[in-house]
Amino acid sequence: MGLSVLGYMSSPAQYRSEAILALDVRRLQALPTESVVSPLPQESPVLRTELDIISSRSMAEKVLARLDREGFNAEGRLVPPVQKLGPATDQTAVVSSDPDKDAAEEDYNRGRIDKLLSNVSVMNDGRSYTIYISYRADNPEYSAAAANAFGEAYLDYQIDLQTSATRRVSDWLGGKLVSLRTTLEQSERAAADFREQSGLVKANGMTLQSQQIAALNAELANLRAKLAGTEARLSTAIEASQNKSGVALSEILSSPAIQQLRTEQSRIERAILEINQSGATQSAQLPQLNSQLESLKGQISQEVQQIIDSLRNEISVTRRQQTAVEANLRQIQDSMSTANQALVHADQLDREAAANRAIYESYLTRYKQTIEQDGIASAEARMISRAVPAMSKASPRLSTWLAMGTIGGVAFGFFGAFLLEMRDRSIRSAEALESITRLPIIGRIPRLSVRERKEAARMVSDGQSSFGRSIADLQAHLLLTATPKLSRAIAITSAGDQEGKTLVVAALARSLSATGIRTVVVDANFRSPMVAQEFGDQFGPYLEEVIRGRQSLESAIQHDVASSIDFVATQTCQVPAEFLLGHEQFSKMIAELKRQYDIVLIDTPAVNNSADAIRVASLADTTVVVVRRDTANTDDVTAAVARLRADGRKVSGIVLNSDKKAGISAYADMPPPPIPLVARRAAKKIAGHVKSGSIAKA
Repeated sequence: MGLSVLGYMSSPAQYRSEAILALDVRRLQALPTESVVSPLPQESPVLRTELDIISSRSMAEKVLARLDREGFNAEGRLVPPVQKLGPATDQTAVVSSDPDKDAAEEDYNRGRIDKLLSNVSVMNDGRSYTIYISYRADNPEYSAAAANAFGEAYLDYQIDLQTSATRRVSDWLGGKLVSLRTTLEQSERAAADFREQSGLVKANGMTLQSQQIAALNAELANLRAKLAGTEARLSTAIEASQNKSGVALSEILSSPAIQQLRTEQSRIERAILEINQSGATQSAQLPQLNSQLESLKGQISQEVQQIIDSLRNEISVTRRQQTAVEANLRQIQDSMSTANQALVHADQLDREAAANRAIYESYLTRYKQTIEQDGIASAEARMISRAVPAMSKASPRLSTWLAMGTIGGVAFGFFGAFLLEMRDRSIRSAEALESITRLPIIGRIPRLSVRERKEAARMVSDGQSSFGRSIADLQAHLLLTATPKLSRAIAITSAGDQEGKTLVVAALARSLSATGIRTVVVDANFRSPMVAQEFGDQFGPYLEEVIRGRQSLESAIQHDVASSIDFVATQTCQVPAEFLLGHEQFSKMIAELKRQYDIVLIDTPAVNNSADAIRVASLADTTVVVVRRDTANTDDVTAAVARLRADGRKVSGIVLNSDKKAGISAYADMPPPPIPLVARRAAKKIAGHVKSGSIAKA
């Protein structure tokens, strides 16, 4: 959090302005022609490409030139017009020829472009075709001008793209039309020359021979139809004349002679019918009328026969005409077959000329369309919101820095805790320690404060304190597992220093002595002796003097008046402890103490510091390892237990010192018995007498 506050205080103020562009879905169509540059597809990759174009380096160069024209210097400050025109005039008047100066100027402009690109942000929300261009700067006017410059440069880029593309296409089409016109003229001239040389003249799209064949085919078809009709009329007339029935041919019906004869025949037949109806069958006119009737019928038959003969003559003439037409048609077809090859080649030349003309016309049409489109190019986007100078700064924000500080602090704390956890080899739980060392936890000593540490001697016999209950549990465990129960030497050791061995030894000795068990404490820790300080040293003699034979064992045994405990004190010696602990006199002394006392408690050095603890443990019946929960290292404890086991020493278990769960026994949940006020006062008075040394009064 402190670093975040410092960062907030030291960060320069930044202003953010935003210009908004929108890609046009609907386009202005001034002419009903296809545009040279196709419109942008409305797709996500295309939109992403446009965002990359806006934030490209070439676009930044255009923006930089635009900002220079507007009068902004490299620091983003607006230069007054008087100051702006002076250097510009000098730059246009003087042409630099120094390569080093040009390179320096190029590097300077490159740095300005990099700064533009690092401060601009172009994005899209993914749900529309709207483009947001924002720029951050320490000057609100410059940030708005830069954002607008990016948007306007992009719109100019789209217009320039369409204009340049249209002009390039029109120039290319103009050059292409010249070559196409030449090719078309050559192909048409070649087709015309070949037709003239081959005599293939066309009229209405067909050659003369083809027209003649078509006309002869039409005439032949007419003759065949005429012949068929004449033959049909002839057969009808012959059949009618043979059956003596009336003939209804058009030739017969339209004949004036036959009509006159039939009229006369009808008149005679009516006269005969009137005579027959009157009953004058013997009339003299009747034979005459019958004779006239027969004569008329004969004349009609002759007229019909003449018509039949004329039809036969007509059929004959038609057949001769048909034969002549067919002969003429065969002759023309024979001559036509000789010109087929030339005609095919001529058609091929015509098709090539037609194809060249179609290509030329399409290019010409496209060229005219492109010329018409030149000058009406429009951008496919529009600026819907221009950037304005920001009224308030965008950064730094105190809330953001505080959030960063909070997140960074939490992350750093978690990371640090993780590293400490990975490197922490302390004892995590009693169960884990039992599992690693394969030793039971036979005692749990609670963590004592400085005040409680001074009153440890009193709390041993206090059943209300967790320390007293934990020592009682440890004593019970050692006594119940002892074989034999008496004459037992117990070595109290630890893996390292400052584990609380002396505290456990003193408290256990006081507890054993309070139960009537004769107990003696031997301080075998020549490196840092603490037993004399715990029980009140009476200034010798000490263990070193007994081992060297200078003093007797009885004279070295001191008596604690407060707890009735015997102890053999030790002081720091100048010789190595191995010389004393490995001495035969030391082993004899331990054996003698085991005969005189029920329990011998030996305070030994740390196992991992030297081999002194192993030497002392070899003289004891069992060994107890004291482990301080909050300072001990699991690896050190495991190594110490392994060394004891490797030398064949019996280890009864582990006493866990400074344990938070210490003092919790089977009767821990039972409520403490009430202590009368008189008893509490008596206990205080007894404790005072004991402290002053008045044993009789106590």
